[in-house]
Amino acid sequence: MGFADLLSAEIIKFRTLRSYLITAVAAIVVAGIGGAIVGGSVDAQGNVPGLGTSVQVITLPMEVVIYAMLVLGVLIATGDMRSGTFRITSVMAPWRNRVVAAKFTAAAAVALVVTIIALAAAWVGGLITAGGRFDPMAGDGLMLILTHLVAVPLATVLGAAVGMLLRNTAGAISALLIWALAAEAVLVYTIPAEVVAFLPFKTVGAAAANLSLGALPGLGMFTLYVAIAAGLALYLHERRDLG
Repeated sequence: MGFADLLSAEIIKFRTLRSYLITAVAAIVVAGIGGAIVGGSVDAQGNVPGLGTSVQVITLPMEVVIYAMLVLGVLIATGDMRSGTFRITSVMAPWRNRVVAAKFTAAAAVALVVTIIALAAAWVGGLITAGGRFDPMAGDGLMLILTHLVAVPLATVLGAAVGMLLRNTAGAISALLIWALAAEAVLVYTIPAEVVAFLPFKTVGAAAANLSLGALPGLGMFTLYVAIAAGLALYLHERRDLG
């Protein structure tokens, strides 16, 4: 069973499993609505009060997309484990890590498509409510927008990797969201600002515009975190007893 066959099977699952589609569509809808809501607060200078330039009209709703794609990544990784087909497929493949690599690749590919549509939805939403005040390209706006094309697929791979590591859907989703939404929110106020910039979910998205790392260095750091998680998932899967 070749990599292309495994990848094709993963893509077909996404197109046919309702939970995957609902997660993706919900992320896009929220991005559009969020863009319209934040766009309504853009002032005459083209800024979102207290948050920065109007690129936040796009980056803030994309935070929700990042978290939704984390969940999707977990679902992609753990869906077959509940039914037992993952073990069978891993045994059939010449190299069992080929199955995991196909899941990671499918997760990233699906997330890229969702990201493009979600960015467009947020842009349109902001344009509708902010009108001529909307200038997302100001400053580092374009770079912040473009980094989402990499950051969101990486977040989906991170979700898949954590799903592979924990091998439990609820546990993986809970661990990721508790860390991203609760633990990091507390750490922001308890550790030095220089360290806050290196927290995984503060390196990309809306936070990258306001913290010291910046868009590209932050993306590089997030890539490193995802690579470590994915590498660990591959390493452990190769050595696990599938019997």
